[in-house]
Amino acid sequence: MLTGGMRCHSNFTPSGECFATDVPAALGGRGEYPAPAHMLAACVASCMLSMIAYTAARRGLPSDGICIKAACEEGTRGISTLILSITVPMIVAHADRKVLEVAARSCPVGNAIHPDIEKKIIWHWAE
Repeated sequence: MLTGGMRCHSNFTPSGECFATDVPAALGGRGEYPAPAHMLAACVASCMLSMIAYTAARRGLPSDGICIKAACEEGTRGISTLILSITVPMIVAHADRKVLEVAARSCPVGNAIHPDIEKKIIWHWAE
């Protein structure tokens, strides 16, 4: 629901949880909440983490503490790139790294995004 000042509130019906988005201040909004583009990046990151957790659990691999910093770049035609920086704080064997990388790339939310939007995935592995 639009609530004034170019702010939108969305409710998740099953739990009643609410979240808000704002138009960036540079475009006339308040910029106090994430812009929809930031939420898209966060949704892709959350989906990737879910796929990593699912795959790790099925293979008996540790996954607690893995995090993704998500951002987006916008051009004149909207979002041009999603930047997903994945940090894995534990030592993971090289063969298992490949398994987790495939799991992250199998994220259905990310795969639903138009192919013109680049997904730059950067991995930071503990050594």
